[in-house]
Amino acid sequence: MTSLGGATVGTALAVDWTLTALVHILGFGLLACLAATGVTFVYRGYSTRSIPTGGAVLVGVSAVALWLNAAIGLDGEVVVSETVGGGTPLANRASAAYLLGVFVVSGVTAELGRRLGDHLGCEVFDITTLDARGEVATLVRSAGLVVEVELPETIEDIDGYSPADDGIKRDLAGRTMLVPRRLTLDELRERLPARLRRDFDVDHVHLELAAGGAVDHLAIGVQPDGIGPSLPSETVAVAIRSDPSPAASTGDPVEVWTDGGESSRLVTTGTIRATLGDVTTVVIDAAHADAFATDETYRLVMQPATPDDGHELASVLRAAEETVTVVDVEPDGPLRGEFVGWLPGRVLVLERGDELLPFPGANRTLEAGDTVFVLGSPTQLRQLLAYDSEREDERSERRGPRSRDGGSSSGSDVETADADTESGFPRGVLSKLTQ
Repeated sequence: MTSLGGATVGTALAVDWTLTALVHILGFGLLACLAATGVTFVYRGYSTRSIPTGGAVLVGVSAVALWLNAAIGLDGEVVVSETVGGGTPLANRASAAYLLGVFVVSGVTAELGRRLGDHLGCEVFDITTLDARGEVATLVRSAGLVVEVELPETIEDIDGYSPADDGIKRDLAGRTMLVPRRLTLDELRERLPARLRRDFDVDHVHLELAAGGAVDHLAIGVQPDGIGPSLPSETVAVAIRSDPSPAASTGDPVEVWTDGGESSRLVTTGTIRATLGDVTTVVIDAAHADAFATDETYRLVMQPATPDDGHELASVLRAAEETVTVVDVEPDGPLRGEFVGWLPGRVLVLERGDELLPFPGANRTLEAGDTVFVLGSPTQLRQLLAYDSEREDERSERRGPRSRDGGSSSGSDVETADADTESGFPRGVLSKLTQ
């Protein structure tokens, strides 16, 4: 009788544990569903696009994992039932089955939450979706209302811009895009890049179309984030605790001193980049970046010098569609003997030996050994790198007579100078522009 009674009690406890575990599993599934629904709803409203399946499921499962980690971390047990004498030890077969059930159910309910959130987002934000592989798309194509534009198998990088992620290039390679049938080449040249920028999170798109509308060349690039791209070469930005002068502003040259009274010493010199309360961001030489202590307050002394507008120029360049690249004029290259005004884009600086010529005149002739800093759009920079003076004859006749101080139209291609691909600006361009 004793063994029979013990077996009955054990069976009752097992049933109670199982029921409680199932209730908890369903609760965690509901949590994952709500988390996935919320993030999908917000993503659809913010971007007008559907969130990737993996992203929504990851958010839902992560919410469950955080909850479980907090619960298990309290006493190292998986708490599922208070009637069985507390929690079940983590190193237990029952706990393993319980956790497996939690994550399987959470993954399924998270996918359901993604679909629910996407549907609610479309309804609330009045977004109409069209499945390009559905019956409606097939009917539209059969009626001749759209045409298919196939992208090249090789997606290139735009010179002067930071390269896009390889995953984006793989998604675009060989992809077929549907566009309205009656678009002209100019309209297609405007609409297709805008769609690629919106749907694939790239900042710059350059494409070349053939006469029939086929895409012969496609290159993409992204805009770098942060203040690093606007810093001159061999400099860094350091945030320090200080008490700057009320008259200090961005671009002002300053001396950075330790705040030690009579024992105060000069740490370095630099320029103010930004201030927020008692924190000041100062641009200094990279060699002095390790001279600061994290627990020390510094004193800024204004220098009797005129601040430059390099930071403003950098902000304008970053906000513009154009970027800056550097080309060298080779002795036997196509640029030798050309006028500055004939080049695609805007010449910012002409470096000739030790002389710097900012914004040179359009009638200035390029010589062998010159280094030219050019601001232009992706199309203009591509034309510059493939520059051929013979192709420019027609344009040159409209602008004026050709230069006669030498220069063969044949020779090596234009060579691009070393560029900082992480920052998006050629090395030293800001320092040259502000000299």
